[in-house]
Amino acid sequence: MAEQYFGMAVAVIIVTASIVLAGILIGVGRAFGYKRLENFGMQELVQSVINAAIIGALASVIALISGISASVVTEQCTTGDAPAQLACVLSGLKTSIFGMLQEAIKTSELLGYYQSLVLNFNAFTIQPFVNLNSVSGVLSSQILTIQLLLILTQLNAQILDFVSQNAIIILLPLGLVLRTLFATRRAGGFMIALAIGLYLFYPSLVLIFPNPEPEVGNATVLMQDFTNNSFYATVPIIDLNDNYAIGGKLDIMAGRCSGNVSNSSACANMTETMGMKNKTADFTGDLTVITQSNSDAIAKVTLYSALAPLLSLIVTFVFVKEVGAVLGSEIGLGTFSAI
Repeated sequence: MAEQYFGMAVAVIIVTASIVLAGILIGVGRAFGYKRLENFGMQELVQSVINAAIIGALASVIALISGISASVVTEQCTTGDAPAQLACVLSGLKTSIFGMLQEAIKTSELLGYYQSLVLNFNAFTIQPFVNLNSVSGVLSSQILTIQLLLILTQLNAQILDFVSQNAIIILLPLGLVLRTLFATRRAGGFMIALAIGLYLFYPSLVLIFPNPEPEVGNATVLMQDFTNNSFYATVPIIDLNDNYAIGGKLDIMAGRCSGNVSNSSACANMTETMGMKNKTADFTGDLTVITQSNSDAIAKVTLYSALAPLLSLIVTFVFVKEVGAVLGSEIGLGTFSAI
């Protein structure tokens, strides 16, 4: 299994060469009485043996990391380790956010139609829904925010894709290669810690936060019901010749034709034709519920797609900094004596 990973053959060659070089340094130091050279050779020999042990156990290390990654989180979307689960969650979340964006645009278009509706009575004109300008502004702001969240979710998916493909397969073996060299030992330790941190901590900490997909789905359904509601449908141009076409529509949207509140024959005919009998409609009330539901969904997605990855990256950075410093240091005989 370990032979399949990039850099393994190179790592083995470099470790073998470093062991031979360390033996030469020890021999030269003893032959010429250079204690410092002999001690340096001993330290490099210990480092080479440690690197050889790490490379030899790479397959076990990868299996251990994958096992820990799979066990620290609860299965949410699929089986497997944390990167696989988070990738599945983000894929479903992207689809849900895009559906919410589509419905928000449709709702904004429908609202724009009624908001710009002008009734001309020769002597005066009225705009019944002109005061919905504030709601229209809220929806426009929410559409921009949803688009931004969709970009952030896609960005998280791209980062996760990089981690899944490169953290264990490339970064970890390459870090082992660099750690075998005296000059690049710190860089090697850093890359080993980076591979483990990105693969284990980054997706696991994000998965701890609640999945916002239910809230996004609820907001999407509310907007779908609103835009598909026949009571709120725009008036066909051909029906504008009807004297009661606009008036009846306004009566229904204002709730005056609901539940036989109005006794006018025109309102009765309108409710009977549209199947409105004993039903209620509240245009502004439904819009209020939609904006509130959208705000709730946006807040949950912001937490999951922006704040959670940021917190995860901070924790991962701290882990990489501390563990990388340990792995990049000289783990020699003194270290084992201290332990």
